[in-house]
Amino acid sequence: MLEKREGIINEIVYEFTSYRNGKYSIYPTISDLYLLLNKIIRSKVTTEYIRITPFYLNEKVKLQREFDEYMFYLECREQFTFQDEEFHILENLGRDANTVTSDEFETGKILTPLCRYDDPKTYKSLLEGFRKFLDMILPRLFESARIDLELTDEDLAFGYFCFEIHSE
Repeated sequence: MLEKREGIINEIVYEFTSYRNGKYSIYPTISDLYLLLNKIIRSKVTTEYIRITPFYLNEKVKLQREFDEYMFYLECREQFTFQDEEFHILENLGRDANTVTSDEFETGKILTPLCRYDDPKTYKSLLEGFRKFLDMILPRLFESARIDLELTDEDLAFGYFCFEIHSE
């Protein structure tokens, strides 16, 4: 059973990810994720964190491919420095500053950003940036799922992306 947490964003996430009063989970599709993100953006508030993990599910072959490496994790804090933010990104990438490429770091900035609790404007901007990133990356994830799951052209019609979403 899913727990309904207090807070506007937590209520929005609960609304989009559960049914039967939290007895069952729903994993939103891309269109539902965009609706959820738009509703959160319009709320003009922040929350402790929101985590969104994409996965591809194919009903015909009964297989799925999770893309944990493209998990979005937006964390809000009372305060943080540039160094805190850089450390947070590198830690989530599992790399150090000497081995990470600029492209990897930029992707890390999109997928694991920090925000202040009292800054809904930046929170909105970070969610919008993630939405744009999804538009760019989903075709590549689709191709990766097709190869990893060894899907035929016929199999593709039975698959779709879903998203596991948590907030607090």
